Amino acid sequence: MQRIAEKVREFHSPLRSWLMAAGLALALLGAGLAHAQSLATRIDRVVDAADIGSSRVGVYVREVGVSAPLVSINAAEGFIPASNMKLLTTGAAVVVLGPDFVFRTEIAIDGKRVIVRGSGDPALADPEILRNTEPRMTVEDFLETLVVALADKLPDGCSEIILDDRIFDREYVHSTWDRNDLNKWYAPEVSGLNLHGNLLALFASPAPEGVGFPPRITMQPQSAWIEITNRAKTVTSGSNTYWPSRSGDSNAFTLFGNVRSTAPTPLNTPTHNNPLLFGQLLAERLMRRGVAVGQDTRPGLKPPAVVRLADPDEVLPEGVLAAVITTPLQEVLNRTNTDSVNLYAEALLKRIGYEVTREQGTWDNGASVLRMTLEERLGSKAAISTLVTDGSGLSHSNIVTPITLTGWIESFARDESLRAPYLLSLATPGRGTFTRKFRGVDLQNHVAGKSGVLTGVRTLSGIVISDAGREVVFSILINDVPASKGPSASKMAEHIVIAIDGWLSEIASVPQHGG
Repeated sequence: MQRIAEKVREFHSPLRSWLMAAGLALALLGAGLAHAQSLATRIDRVVDAADIGSSRVGVYVREVGVSAPLVSINAAEGFIPASNMKLLTTGAAVVVLGPDFVFRTEIAIDGKRVIVRGSGDPALADPEILRNTEPRMTVEDFLETLVVALADKLPDGCSEIILDDRIFDREYVHSTWDRNDLNKWYAPEVSGLNLHGNLLALFASPAPEGVGFPPRITMQPQSAWIEITNRAKTVTSGSNTYWPSRSGDSNAFTLFGNVRSTAPTPLNTPTHNNPLLFGQLLAERLMRRGVAVGQDTRPGLKPPAVVRLADPDEVLPEGVLAAVITTPLQEVLNRTNTDSVNLYAEALLKRIGYEVTREQGTWDNGASVLRMTLEERLGSKAAISTLVTDGSGLSHSNIVTPITLTGWIESFARDESLRAPYLLSLATPGRGTFTRKFRGVDLQNHVAGKSGVLTGVRTLSGIVISDAGREVVFSILINDVPASKGPSASKMAEHIVIAIDGWLSEIASVPQHGG
């Protein structure tokens, strides 16, 4: 009997331990559920208290590695993502191109011909990137460096400058973009050969002659072939209200409005046919250095006719390289997400279209590749429910669900090879588009993400990471926002993230459960 009793005790001892452990696990799970309910309650209160009128709200919050959501509000509905679209585009780009990808623009010489081959690099002579070079450069410095590399190799002059931008199609502007945006810095043309953000930087100063006179204007890049009609006026009261308008498919601009003082930053406006403009700028500077371009030895009223785009089916020789300009993908990802530069996102979308199809990159084949990547990482449901029109979110025709965006971000958070390049590209408080967000808030965890603003749209998606290693992904998409409620909608999204940050700090020491 004693042996039997001992055997029973031996059996009961591990059982008791298991039951105690199970009880502890259930208690912790109960605590986790209570915290989850607490977060849902907090976010419900934030949404209920927000002054956002008839706005439609979608919210999805989930802890990384846990299948059950912490918060789900209209999360399976489709929303216009605005610049949150860039989260999809950059993710697809790092998957398709690879984190070590480098854009490469080549300038070659074939006899007396200069051939410029574009790779779709959106960073080529980007003024923001040039400002961060050592030594600091302007677009004029950049062009002068190229001309120096060319001039000595063209002792008998340049017979032709050919711009090969055929890595992308020549649909420079998306058909769904608001026509009113096309004079704005955030909606430049997109091409296979870009320069200076495809923008003209205008600097205006009050006229020395005084009130009523046209202001002084300078520009970068400088060109005798960029026409500016100055209808602006110098004033001594009010503020600067000058603005440019471009005439059709040309690089002829008219400046309107008032100039009271010299602004510390330029007014940027999109230029047209940037591959051709690049070649014209090179021609102008070659002639200044004494190199004839065709029959022209100095800039005249029109650019030389021998500056041209490559014909659609033209076969061009490799030539001898005179200059190569490279940009790492990481730099492009950072400018796309941290700074939300639309040109970068569109160039990435077209580039992945080219990379997979080996045909000219277009919005259509780029969108197909993005959706294919979505399906591979998240499944067919995510791909079917997502409408991809452009890469930047400038179009109102893009549609995505909060569930898809959070799943997409989580897929990179859990991907050892792509986690760093993707998450490092996101904005953080005090940087990029988050420079003015979360001001005066003592966040307890690392917050990174992407905001979005469009007419009637406010969005904010990203990830919150605790020091203990627990991570929460979130997507907040707000549509149909009345014009007067935009600031309130943006603030509501911030308050939701602040609630997530506070909740994560409270439960950071509680082990994860589920899967």
